[in-house]
Amino acid sequence: MKPIKLTMTAFGPYKDIEVIDFTELKEHRLFLVSGNTGAGKTSIFDAICFSLYGEASGEDRNDVRMLRSQFASDDVYTAVEFEFEIKRRTYRILRQLSHVKQGNKSATGEKYEFVETTGGRETMMVDRYMVRQINERVQSLVGLTKDQFGQIVMLPQGEFRKLLTSDTENKEEILRRIFRTHLYKYVTEYLNEKRKTAQNDCDLAKRDLDAQTMNLKLAISQREDSELHRVLGGELYNTHQVLEALEAEIGFYAAAKESRRTKLEAEIKLQRELTEKYHQAAGLNEQFDILSRKTTEKINLESRIPEFEQKRQRLAWAEKTLPLQVQERHVVGAREDVVAKERSMASSREELRLAEEGFRLTEEAYRLEEKQEGRREQLVRELERLGRDLPTVQALESHKTRVCRLEKEAAQAEEDLRAADVRASSRMEEKKALTERIRKLEESVRPLPEMNQRLERMRSEATLLRDCVQWAKELDNLRSEERKQKELHDRSAREYAQLEGRWLEGQAGLLAGHLHDGAPCPVCGSAEHPRKAAVSADMPSREELEQQRNRKAELESVYLAGKTKREHLEAQLQAKTAEAAALGYAADDLESSYLTLVETGKSISAGVKQMQADQAVLDECKQTLDQTEKQLETESADKERRAAFHQERRTAYLTDKALYEQALNSVPEELRSLETLQRRLKETEAEKQRAETAWRLAQERFQQAGAKLAATQAGRAAAEKQLEEARARLAQAEDEFRGEIARAGFETAEAYQQAKMPDDARAEMKRDIDRFHAELATVRKQVEELEAMLQGKERADLAALAAEMERLDRQVELTRHSLAQAQDHYDKATEGKEKILSAEQRWKEAEKDFQLVKDLYDVVRGENRFKISFERFLLVEFLDRILQAANLRLQTISGGQFYLARSRRQEKHGRQSGLGLDVYDTYTEQFRDVKTLSGGEKFNASLCLALGMADVIQAYEGGISLETMFIDEGFGSLDEESLNKAIDTLIQLQQTGRMIGIISHVQELKQAIPAILEVKKASEGHSYTRFRVS
Repeated sequence: MKPIKLTMTAFGPYKDIEVIDFTELKEHRLFLVSGNTGAGKTSIFDAICFSLYGEASGEDRNDVRMLRSQFASDDVYTAVEFEFEIKRRTYRILRQLSHVKQGNKSATGEKYEFVETTGGRETMMVDRYMVRQINERVQSLVGLTKDQFGQIVMLPQGEFRKLLTSDTENKEEILRRIFRTHLYKYVTEYLNEKRKTAQNDCDLAKRDLDAQTMNLKLAISQREDSELHRVLGGELYNTHQVLEALEAEIGFYAAAKESRRTKLEAEIKLQRELTEKYHQAAGLNEQFDILSRKTTEKINLESRIPEFEQKRQRLAWAEKTLPLQVQERHVVGAREDVVAKERSMASSREELRLAEEGFRLTEEAYRLEEKQEGRREQLVRELERLGRDLPTVQALESHKTRVCRLEKEAAQAEEDLRAADVRASSRMEEKKALTERIRKLEESVRPLPEMNQRLERMRSEATLLRDCVQWAKELDNLRSEERKQKELHDRSAREYAQLEGRWLEGQAGLLAGHLHDGAPCPVCGSAEHPRKAAVSADMPSREELEQQRNRKAELESVYLAGKTKREHLEAQLQAKTAEAAALGYAADDLESSYLTLVETGKSISAGVKQMQADQAVLDECKQTLDQTEKQLETESADKERRAAFHQERRTAYLTDKALYEQALNSVPEELRSLETLQRRLKETEAEKQRAETAWRLAQERFQQAGAKLAATQAGRAAAEKQLEEARARLAQAEDEFRGEIARAGFETAEAYQQAKMPDDARAEMKRDIDRFHAELATVRKQVEELEAMLQGKERADLAALAAEMERLDRQVELTRHSLAQAQDHYDKATEGKEKILSAEQRWKEAEKDFQLVKDLYDVVRGENRFKISFERFLLVEFLDRILQAANLRLQTISGGQFYLARSRRQEKHGRQSGLGLDVYDTYTEQFRDVKTLSGGEKFNASLCLALGMADVIQAYEGGISLETMFIDEGFGSLDEESLNKAIDTLIQLQQTGRMIGIISHVQELKQAIPAILEVKKASEGHSYTRFRVS
């Protein structure tokens, strides 16, 4: 990726539109970004990163809302437009943030564009300008994620050295984001969940197996002499022992079942034989009982023979009355007909009397209504007259209603006009009050921009002074610690020198012990040895000497590390002190200046907060004033409209009222009310209807009464004739009935009546007689048969047989219960065995599955002697490639003194290893932690590591064009030689075709790099840029 043009609007410290045209660099591919602290150098890198990925370049600036310029006007949106080139094709991307303008409730202005501009034509790079689509398309085009971009293209301030000095977990997270190996982490987490599930399943299966074994104690009755009782009674037993004991128990109960079943079958056979004998004896006794009952029943029936003979005779007389009952019914019918005809005759007499009375009354009423003919004609004429006056009165009533309505409308219009006048006056007073308050608030907040700039400048200076004070105190502590470590090191060196001297003297004594007269000395060759060295009593051992040497080396390493740290801090403090001096702060009075600055800042901050609060109130008041003016305009117009409407309604009312009064005078006073007239009409109409109805009813009733009188007279004559005929028929029927009674043998009519019986009673008596004779014959026959059958037999002793059956029943039940117990124990033992075998099989399978998943999980998560997970193994490979590429440049920059290597140390507390970094120092020929490097050395190592990572990612991703690198990190920590080597490295990189931008305050860089992008602040506080190319 190669930048062409960057356009920032209301972004960071840039107030309006700021354009950086990278084509002004021409052939210069290495340029410096220079400017004072807080001018906005890092904001340029933030803008490039924001345009591509929607985020700033550093983690401490990941909130995009912080990117909007505080100097921007409310109507200007924050936006970044970036034109760049990739593989000879040009592109333009725009991201514009939304914000809430004054007077609005919601944010507006959000906008995105991403087009290809090759050949002067713009082609959309996405189907729709959506954030997700743009982010995905940018990543596929650039070939780098945001994390990769921040590690190899844009090295942001504060994050440049993370890969070098961070601990192994942070390196793992950085490399995971860059090489996207998080999937392996998810695999580990997935396998861990599978392991937990498998372990839980295994534990459940084991608990189920134990539960099945424990259930045997409750489910199976344990015999004291059984093997199962012995096994389960012990404290420790295994499944195999339990299964063997269960097998023995099953065998025991199988044999017990067989013996008890044989015994039960014999007892049941005996029980059936005894039962059959008992039933035969009971049957014999039952026959004797029946004979006794039947004999008694025969005697009772024979005693009732006379009773049923009387019933037979009574039934015979009753049957003789049957032919006579027909004739009797004829007499009763004739008698009832006479009674009915007499009642009809009495009714006819009464109807005739009522008809005569009714005719007389209706005739009187008819004559009376006939005389009212004159009144009926008068009512018709009155009704016609009132009907003619009705339309006129109705028109007057409608006119009156309209006049009343107009009067009310005129009064309401007058009331609305007064209310509108009050509202307009109140709104005018409100406008005057708001205008005066706005004037006062504007006077109050006028110094706010200047105070904001001053407060920002004081904060920057306070941060600088605080660092100077804290670093000075830390430097004193480091110097004191360095003196202590030097004393320890010097003491250890002296002790080692003394120990080494005694050891050498001791070695000479040991060598002298092997010298003999005449034999040459292996050192000097002399054959005589007059003064042999003696062996010292306090000669140290080689191990003691080695321990002292190691202690000396360890103290020396600690001392040199502290010295390096102190020198690095001194350099940093010197740079910060120089920067403070340039701002006018004396080096010996920094702490008091810092405290004074903080107190002053607090005071100014309080004032700024108050002004900001006033500004917020001012904005709200202006918004309220706009609304008030609009409302005043609306209410004034409403007042004028209501005044015109009131005048129009008042005129209409007065005109219509005059016309109504004129028409009212033409109508009689008693008829001016429509309600009165309508009531008179209704009453007259009702009276007319009543008169006509009464006359019609009188006529109809008179005619009906005459017809009814004639019909009643004819009915009376017919009733008299029918009564005489009915009496004659009754006399004839009675004579015939008396003759039939005498011929049937009845002496009197009363005897006939006593012999009669109802049909159902006569039938019931006949059935009783027949039933009695049949029952008597049956009982006599049964007695004869039973006496013949039981002749020569006696009753059996059923009590003895029942007692024997009861004893045998109890014995059978005991044997059956014993067999059921044996069967139950056998079934429970068999079931327990099957459950234990099934539970054991499930446990073995679950344990096998758990062990397989656990072994796989341990392999993936790094549970091995190297403490390296599968994901970390891949990251180690990537890190080795990065280190190999980085060392090619580091050896050149460091003059061959350093090269980076993975640490072979194992992390403590079970943490994973493999990603720690050490540096090999060729001067000491020892490895040490990279954190012991000085500030300049760390910068060189971090730079080479970043370049090495760029090489590896470019090879890993494939097809990525890395033509640009931006570095926002401290070159000020380098000495002159290291700085020159770093510049040489960067120049070599630019010769490969890369464009490199550097943020730095180092003067040597300004002199060595001809192309400079200057970032300066205007007097108003906002920033601007320009290229200076020499």
